[in-house]
Amino acid sequence: MKTPPHEVLANDTTLLTFDGRVLELFGFGDAHRLHVRQEPRLEFGTGRQPTMAVTIGQPGVPRHYFPYAPERLDALRAFAVQLARGVAERPRL
Repeated sequence: MKTPPHEVLANDTTLLTFDGRVLELFGFGDAHRLHVRQEPRLEFGTGRQPTMAVTIGQPGVPRHYFPYAPERLDALRAFAVQLARGVAERPRL
């Protein structure tokens, strides 16, 4: 049974979706796609205007930065768990 894509708004203009294989980011004037083989993950900053980063490969190597609404942090963390699960369960070659 196929699960529906997971979606979350980071802020009023940035949408993240994950279908189990591809993380898509919308809201940058275009869309960005990262496959689970690239090992994407979300990292959350704090502060007055918190930002988050999408990294790939080694931890701390940012691919995309954008602000997130603090009231959406719980939903973003739940989304990050789904993404991490998809990366961990990706098929090995």
